[in-house]
Amino acid sequence: MKHLIKSTWAWAAVAVVLAGCNSKPTAEEVIVKSYQKCESIEGGHYKMLVKKKYMSDKDTTLRRYTCDFKRLPYDIVYGKAFSMFEESLDSKWSSHLLYTGDELVNYYDSDSTGTIMSCDQWIDDIIAGRHNLTFYTPLTSRSHYPLRSEEELTDSTFTYSLSETRLDGRPCYLVDILGPVDDEPDTVFGMQTIRYEINLWIDKKDYLPWQYSIAFDIVEQQDTMYQYDEFKLLDFSPIVDESKLTLESIPEDVVLKDYEPYKEPEPLPEGAPAPEWSLPTLTGDTIRLADLKGKVVLLDFFYKSCAPCCAAMPILQSLHEKYKDKGFMMIGIDPIDDPEEDEMADFLAKRGITYTILFSERKLSDTYRVSGYPTLFFLDREGKITKMHIGFRKGMEEELEADLVKLLEK
Repeated sequence: MKHLIKSTWAWAAVAVVLAGCNSKPTAEEVIVKSYQKCESIEGGHYKMLVKKKYMSDKDTTLRRYTCDFKRLPYDIVYGKAFSMFEESLDSKWSSHLLYTGDELVNYYDSDSTGTIMSCDQWIDDIIAGRHNLTFYTPLTSRSHYPLRSEEELTDSTFTYSLSETRLDGRPCYLVDILGPVDDEPDTVFGMQTIRYEINLWIDKKDYLPWQYSIAFDIVEQQDTMYQYDEFKLLDFSPIVDESKLTLESIPEDVVLKDYEPYKEPEPLPEGAPAPEWSLPTLTGDTIRLADLKGKVVLLDFFYKSCAPCCAAMPILQSLHEKYKDKGFMMIGIDPIDDPEEDEMADFLAKRGITYTILFSERKLSDTYRVSGYPTLFFLDREGKITKMHIGFRKGMEEELEADLVKLLEK
């Protein structure tokens, strides 16, 4: 009987151990282990496929990246040296980027030319442009975003759930993260996030994250828009080939020139005649600038994916409604979007835009020396430029209306 009791307790202890081994971890535990896995990686080589759907676009872009990297703990620019080959799968465009820690080099296969930027001379410009580069951030960023550290997991505005799945035959944990949303539109651009979701596919064996996606649902002026980014590793090796991270890795036939910073064009002078144009409307009609003489005109150069442009639209619509019968003509000029492919009629209808919208080639923006969007030009009754406004800011409505009233009174 004693032996039976001892045997029963022994099997119970084994069962407890086995239960502990087979128990399902929490989403937070999986995230922490994945974070620690990525923290242990000092560099390596990966290939990545990136799908992006921008907020106001209906199509998805597809790009492939091949990257070699090595962490540079004290580097304040990228925190890593890297060699990256970026190629668009929607077109034949491709480029190479190399950062050694001392220089940033960008060159193209199409014409074997490129530019080189020294950190000693151009560090501010390099830092200003680094947001334009795409990396597999769990491996390459200091924060390992969208993974989160144990400390960050205490943020109660995020919620986590865990399931199991397979990715390309690989057993994975699927971590779903819901982030904070907005109770009301922001006070600058009038945008409201109503869904913020992150999904992570994490290898059950070694906790390497093989894929992640980030999605937003955003309401902008009664228009609900969806943005989605998916980043997928095609392969990864933690072995660093440092020979690829030097200037000597650049092919001998590539001609590099020193970087020259962008110089904004001199604005068109006040009092100068506005450059002439003849442009189509959504309905296929044509409007010529010359036909508008005798009216005060406000030209707005904009495009649909520009948040400041969209934020300005209600102001411009208000001016249109208030002064359209008093000798004022409000005109939007879009040099970026295609009227049909980009569904501009639907975009404008959702925002209640009834003032005239015209479509031009990008060359017209150059003619008007547009350096940023939106750019607005006031034209007097003779078609001469009286004032220019660049960008969007709070309080802009009062400033624009004051300028308009002065012109109408002349």
